[in-house]
Amino acid sequence: MKITIIGAGLLGVTSAYFLAKDGHEVEVLDREKGPALETSFANAGMLTPSMADPWNAPGILTTLLTSLFSSHSSFKLRPKALPSLVSWGLSFLNNSRKKLYYKNLHRSADLACYSMDVLKGLNEDLKIEYGHITTGSIKIFRDQESMDKLVELSKHLDAHDMSFEPLTGDALLKVEPSLVQVADKICGGVYFPGDHAGNAYQFTCEMEKQAKKLGVKFRYGISVTALCRAGTKISKLKTSEGELTSDLFILSAGSYSSLLAKTAGLNVPIRPAKGYSLTIPLNGWNHGPRMSLIDDGFHAAITPLGNVLRVAGTAEFAGYDRSLTKDRLDNLYNLLDEIYPDFKPYIERDKVTEWAGLRPLSPDGSPFIGKTSIDNLYLNTGHGPLGWTMAAGSAKMLSDIISGSKPVLKESAYNIKRA
Repeated sequence: MKITIIGAGLLGVTSAYFLAKDGHEVEVLDREKGPALETSFANAGMLTPSMADPWNAPGILTTLLTSLFSSHSSFKLRPKALPSLVSWGLSFLNNSRKKLYYKNLHRSADLACYSMDVLKGLNEDLKIEYGHITTGSIKIFRDQESMDKLVELSKHLDAHDMSFEPLTGDALLKVEPSLVQVADKICGGVYFPGDHAGNAYQFTCEMEKQAKKLGVKFRYGISVTALCRAGTKISKLKTSEGELTSDLFILSAGSYSSLLAKTAGLNVPIRPAKGYSLTIPLNGWNHGPRMSLIDDGFHAAITPLGNVLRVAGTAEFAGYDRSLTKDRLDNLYNLLDEIYPDFKPYIERDKVTEWAGLRPLSPDGSPFIGKTSIDNLYLNTGHGPLGWTMAAGSAKMLSDIISGSKPVLKESAYNIKRA
């Protein structure tokens, strides 16, 4: 069967690999010059099942309303985005009710843990290089109340065999010695030894090579403008290079999946949540973290990725605007200055890569994977901030569904129909 995937990011490329491995003829289209040049390009680099909790925790409405008047809020709601968020936003807020919030947390944790198992298999089979770090992650806090809340939340992860360890004082510094510079400013941290990290862009490029070995064709510089529907099927794609046909189509176009789905009369409730990152050469500095370090107050992370440090985070609802906003980038520079003040002399601003990408966020925080109401249209999108964590498992699950194998996880939990 000929399958066309729209989108060559983490989800599209890993899906192509597994589908080709199952014997399908696969073609991947992307408007960029190569793989993973949009949302997957410069994310935080974290593989963190520990962060499966959805962003819309109880109380999110107050957080968002407050953000309208603060440039330093970890979540930022831009007034210009409000019209596009009305219907989706009501669902987003509805899912912040405690009962739904925990249901959504467990659904995402199931997929995140499964994905880590699939990724382990890929690492063993393919031996690809992407700066994989297996030292865990640690989330730090400036006040005891916030730390206690995370400890309580993390107890819900016991059902998924995720271990965690609250740490203070010398015990914290033993796990992450680099925090000695700010030990007097934080009350402690929660360590998640099962978390990993790695360069998502590098991983996607390596997976593209592996997919090509299986016969997958990648076509870059092609923009898909519409899905043409004929009855219960997609008959063709309209693209910048003419019309294209296929037996089956997969939307893995991140935040743009909802716009393309709309051209075929299908509602895919995804909205873009912009995140920012800095990629900073170390320039010989060697006092950084040995694992991903998440600052709860800043809603941002610092991850060592080879010879660079990736500082990433914040969540901004600003529609499809990918422009760089100074105050949001300043938040990341300020975080770095606060945690690692001795790194500042090593930073050459003209060599820092400042970046923003759009995370595709569903109302309940979990992705859409599998068949739609259109017979030959499937989805693998809507992973929000966990696209890297969930990529391998989502791709394997989608390939199992299409190939007629029974997925390890319950298909209906991730189907678009649940929305």
